[in-house]
Formats: sequence, structure tokens, C-alpha cells
Amino acid sequence: MRTVVIIASLTVVAIACSQAPAPSTPAPVAAPAVAAAPGAPAAPPRRRVPPNPMQQDTVRRAMVDSIMATIAGRENEPAGRVFKNVKLLKDMPAGEFLRTMDTQYGRGLGWTCTNCHVPGKFEEDSKKNKRIARQMQVMQDYINTRSLARVKDLDAEYDKATCTMCHRGASEPKGTMDVPMAVPQRDGH
Repeated sequence: MRTVVIIASLTVVAIACSQAPAPSTPAPVAAPAVAAAPGAPAAPPRRRVPPNPMQQDTVRRAMVDSIMATIAGRENEPAGRVFKNVKLLKDMPAGEFLRTMDTQYGRGLGWTCTNCHVPGKFEEDSKKNKRIARQMQVMQDYINTRSLARVKDLDAEYDKATCTMCHRGASEPKGTMDVPMAVPQRDGH
């Protein structure tokens, strides 16, 4: 069983690594084969095709399932005792911690585990995204425990702030909303 889990983990990591995001500085775009006429606008640079959310979700879920198998029997222990270097959410049960990583961090930002973690060395803090995620978790906790608590007219049951609330499956949250489309008018109305 352990061998199957290890093989599954390595397969998932290999797939996830092949889906790694493009470097922050784009690669130079090759000049077009045919030069544009003088004064004609240049062709727009080629953009990286965004990752397929379904594929990323599948990769991430496989990794989470693999890790869940390695902690079988310890899912209800605090995450800080089951995993190394957990600084926030360490009192959360380990199984819930992994589900939070999957749904809130992973799906909320449209990422796989390797956007924040070094494969096979999840405890390392060398990736900038992991450090940012911790800071964002502190902000989220502040909003939920202090800021929202001061809004007296909120109903007793309201959604808490989460990664998904702002990010909506994208690395960078949008600061604007699309302009609503006008409803077409029917003749005579």
C-alpha cells in the first residue's frame, strides 16, 4: 500500500511540475516571419495559455488524496502535530487543514500545490507564494475575527472572508467588475 501511495505521489508531482506557471518575466517573443509594413501596428505579443482549471483541480485533488492516505488515522490530530512547519491553522484537524489547502488556497487561486510548495519538501518556506499565503491568512483572520465582528447590523449567519471571495479562481484578484450588459428591448415594449 505504501509503495502505491509513493508512486501515486511521484506521478502527481511530476504532472504538477509539468503544469508549473510561466516565469514572472515573459520569454522574448520571436520576430514575425514577415515584417509588418512601415507604419502598420505590430502584432501583439503571444500570451501564455492559462492552465486548464479542471486539469489543475484533478492534479491538486490527487495530491491531497495521496497525502490523506499517508496520514490515515491521524486526520483528527492538530495539523501542527501531523505536518512540519505549520505556523497558522496549526490547531485545525489535519484532514480539515488539507481540505482547506485544496478548496480555499488551491481552487480559490486556481493553483496546484507546487505554486506554494517545493515537491516532496512541503515544510520549506523558500517559495514566495507560500510566504504571501501566510500573510493573506493573517489578513483573512483579522477580517473575520475583528473587522466583521464590529459590523453590528450583520445577520448572525454570514459568509466569512476566504481566499475565494477575492480571487475567484485567479492568481490576481480583479479590482473592477464587468459593466452589466443592457437587456435587449423587444419591439413595442
